[in-house]
Amino acid sequence: MSRVADRTSTLYAAQPAIFTVVEELTASLRLAGIADPRRVANDIIAALLEVPRSWPVTHRDSSLDSNIVASARHAAHRLSKGAPFAYAVGTAQFRHLNLSVDERVLIPRPETEILVGEVLAEMSSRFGTTSWGTAIDIGTGSGAIALSLAHEGRFERIIATDASVDALDLARANIEKCGVRNTHVDLRLGSFMAPVTGEQASLVVSNPPYIAFGEMEALPSSVRDWEPPLALFSGHDGMTATAAIVRDAAAILLDGGLLALEVDERRASIVAELLMRHGCYTDVGVRLDLTGRERFVLASRLGTQR
Repeated sequence: MSRVADRTSTLYAAQPAIFTVVEELTASLRLAGIADPRRVANDIIAALLEVPRSWPVTHRDSSLDSNIVASARHAAHRLSKGAPFAYAVGTAQFRHLNLSVDERVLIPRPETEILVGEVLAEMSSRFGTTSWGTAIDIGTGSGAIALSLAHEGRFERIIATDASVDALDLARANIEKCGVRNTHVDLRLGSFMAPVTGEQASLVVSNPPYIAFGEMEALPSSVRDWEPPLALFSGHDGMTATAAIVRDAAAILLDGGLLALEVDERRASIVAELLMRHGCYTDVGVRLDLTGRERFVLASRLGTQR
């Protein structure tokens, strides 16, 4: 065999076609008992390439880089061990962003995308095309909320906090990965509102931990065994983090400022009542997710008339 032919053969072996890799992954996933293994195999390729889910099917003859092939095999192996899909492939889609995720942070959920949408709509109705001032994201995790607000909103500054150094490391990597155009994102370490003492903001938003310790066993194993407990559990009643944010956000919010919380559907009315009893909030309302569950509570800082 000529040297050129040998080099070409080696290159081809290192860059198999997508359909070849999909077949290999499908067989591996089927042996592991993964449901709909071919779809999952295609989803792995799409996630690693950061392309639409249909792309691997419509480009089945395209070649894959050897690094992507190795990552795909690793992802299939992790899935076979029970890892959630996002952790297996190391990425998660969130609104217009493709975020890096791993076991240091909670996997961003579709419900939280709705929370961001509610916030954007509310802030737009209040401020229009003028500056929206400062936003504070409590418990930022991967940075999903903060980065989405930076990309889609009109904030001058966003402060994103977390009690986990590891989570902030990943959020910092996502800031570099996704880029921020006109909004400065400031990451701060600390629990609840402590890192923003003395700040003034037009928005405080949070998807805090809201699961009670006694509810642990009812969680799916993909959540209970893989996602960080610090981002999941919040005291004996699931309300510790939410209550702390409600209590202390009033000192941070400007008059008329917005507090927006994602909550457990079983506790939305409790959170709403907590806000109404506080004495510093008005326009308290519960919003629904796409399945009709009570998942978001919004309120305004008492002061400026709307």
